[in-house]
Amino acid sequence: MLRPRARVGRAPTVLRAPRLVTGLVIGMLLVVAGCGSDDSEKKDEPSKAALDCRESWKDLEADVDGRDSLTYPSALAPRWNGVVATVDYYAAGATADDCGETIDAQKKSMAKLTAFGARLTPFDMEFRLKGVKDEAEAYAESPRPPAPEPSPAKKGKKAKKEPRPPKPADIKAALATLTKQAPLATEQQTPAWQQARAVDLDDAAAVRKAVKDLAFISRESRAYRAASAALAEIRPALKAAED
Repeated sequence: MLRPRARVGRAPTVLRAPRLVTGLVIGMLLVVAGCGSDDSEKKDEPSKAALDCRESWKDLEADVDGRDSLTYPSALAPRWNGVVATVDYYAAGATADDCGETIDAQKKSMAKLTAFGARLTPFDMEFRLKGVKDEAEAYAESPRPPAPEPSPAKKGKKAKKEPRPPKPADIKAALATLTKQAPLATEQQTPAWQQARAVDLDDAAAVRKAVKDLAFISRESRAYRAASAALAEIRPALKAAED
């Protein structure tokens, strides 16, 4: 008995878009995508006002550069560290709204910190040493200057004889004392320097107290007194060198 033959079906027809239509669609998609990319990039670009503001902050960078790395205590480097970070942040990414009041407030804060540090320098023997070291070393290695000419005599009085400048060997010894005692003085002043690094500069009473406390603890410091005496010996030599 013959079995019926299985019918062989035809493969379904796959419809293909014409090449021309496909090319047009792809081209339109690329154009649309390209336009969107340009708009996104333009949105990311800072405005002229923002760029001008960043330039203003960059001008402040010159005023704070290196202040966070100074080592003598009245430099208040830990406090300047925060200032430097703030200025660098705005110099790199400020918007147009970050000038005006924001930058004015920063400038006032920097001025207060600078003025406060200046009030502390008389008690900072490491800073004082830095200011006289080079000239004192030069004096110590030079011949002793002669005594200055006597001051003109007033009528009926003898001419006043001026003292001769210090011996170079004495200045060398005084500089050695100052060099040794200055860091010890800073160590003995530690509580006062800690207070200076933390005091609220907007609180005038607290600022006065910080300066007063530093003056008091300095007078109590043996190293500070020894350094002050050495500095007093060095000053006449530097004055004589200037003359």
